Amino acid sequence: MQTLSVIFDGADQCSPHEVAALRVAASRVAALLALDYDPSHALPGASDGSYCIPMSTLTRREADALGIRGESQLWGGVVPHAFVATKLVSHRPWRSDAPLPRGWKDLDGIERLTLPGCCVFTADDARAAGTRLLRDGEVRLKQPFARGGNGQATVRDPPALARWLEDATDAALADGLVLERNLVKSTTYSIGSSSLPGHEIAYCGRQRTVMDRAGREVYGGSTLTVFRGPFAVLAGKAPAEAVNVALAYDALVRGTYGVLASRRNYDVIDGVDSQGNRHVGVLEQSWRFGGASMAEVIALEWLACHPEASSVVAETRESYDDAPLPEGAIPYGDSDADSPRKYARIVPHGR
Repeated sequence: MQTLSVIFDGADQCSPHEVAALRVAASRVAALLALDYDPSHALPGASDGSYCIPMSTLTRREADALGIRGESQLWGGVVPHAFVATKLVSHRPWRSDAPLPRGWKDLDGIERLTLPGCCVFTADDARAAGTRLLRDGEVRLKQPFARGGNGQATVRDPPALARWLEDATDAALADGLVLERNLVKSTTYSIGSSSLPGHEIAYCGRQRTVMDRAGREVYGGSTLTVFRGPFAVLAGKAPAEAVNVALAYDALVRGTYGVLASRRNYDVIDGVDSQGNRHVGVLEQSWRFGGASMAEVIALEWLACHPEASSVVAETRESYDDAPLPEGAIPYGDSDADSPRKYARIVPHGR
């Protein structure tokens, strides 16, 4: 029997809850695919013929070391260079002669699929780009390698930008920084697909936010309408504009860089900035296990058990309270001082 292995490379950047959630998902994927799974085993390096679920998007070098040549060998993604899996690729550089990462490629038309913004690699460029963008409203600063909404700040004027840059190290800025129009009122959609051997789904749905224990608004889960079929099956589905942006972004970025991805998720935002101007664009791409993945797993299970059905609604929820779990909830993370309680479920009758 073929085995399933989880790859925890890069897990030092993740919370214990992310690691625990991946283990729960791996056990269910193994059952769905009839694979042997030992939770205590993590793939150390050379391939042992396992089907793999990486914690992080793999680089081509990492995938080669594991013997991964195609999307059928993993639930996740493979990029030619590490920066391709980050927020950097969603924006053009502030200046054409910027010191760009090795392997950088121009993405003609990317600005039509994302929010107004740019990427920079020096403090001087950050200051110049930020000052220019601030003329048209608030600006969000995003460290490209940060996960889960971390490493971000919003500035409203040049003095606030200068204060933020005073605390930024040259080494951190050398890895890049994204400056992007901040939206003050918005809806964020999760749009993507998952392909496992013998199973294929695509989905679109809304994200929700909740208040954490410090009173901050944070990610609170996603409710997804999941369709049987490949990513392209979403064409024409609501919300049509957000779906079309995600499909076009996927084709442009993955096509230009040659990204392998059996799991794709695009956060697409639709809202207005501080000047009242509307924007629709991809905030971030994910070709790895993420916040919506448990909803994808239980949707794959449900559709496998209901071959007559073409779609189902599944959701993940994260909360910091102790309210009773709804019927059918599958918990995969207990609440503590730093982390929310997490569960996934099939939504009865799609409500």
